[in-house]
Amino acid sequence: MTPIRSVRTVRLPGSRCTLREWTDADAPVLHEFLTEPTVVDGVLDEEIPTPEVVREAIPAWRETAGGEPRPEYRLAAVDGDLLLGLGVLTVTSVAHRRGEVGYAVRSAHRGTGIGTEITRLLLDLAFAGVGLHRVEATVQPDHVASRRVLEKAGLHAEGVSRDHLLVRGVWRDSARYAVLATDHLHGGD
Repeated sequence: MTPIRSVRTVRLPGSRCTLREWTDADAPVLHEFLTEPTVVDGVLDEEIPTPEVVREAIPAWRETAGGEPRPEYRLAAVDGDLLLGLGVLTVTSVAHRRGEVGYAVRSAHRGTGIGTEITRLLLDLAFAGVGLHRVEATVQPDHVASRRVLEKAGLHAEGVSRDHLLVRGVWRDSARYAVLATDHLHGGD
């Protein structure tokens, strides 16, 4: 069986955006992005981050990236110098070669295919780069656009977990999606 691999420096070009590692210089625009009302509603953080929290997070992400195997890939989705969104791949089980993906897109760029491209690039990283077998994602069940993004990227609906997450004091259900390496290899659906 192929062991999990660690990709140390990620730069994944796509047709609409490139996924790359965060730099310290990204902190101001990342903070601006993370405080957009539509982004705040979609993320699971308990509090809206301050500029200082964001500045401190980026070096912490770099430190975590040095783990063996690398447990998490937090990546900026950019078009040149323009931040379009972000993507995250987390290795949730090394033994079972399982991971989870998530993404967020700036309000001004929603509905342009960026979310689907971020997710596809993360899946390429998960399967071809890291060597995962199964990748999962969750989304709020009533978030039709996000569900469509996951389906277009090749993930399959697997059901709804009730009261799956406690977010800012409110229980949320999660629509659960997944894709296997063999599905991805054969083009998804």
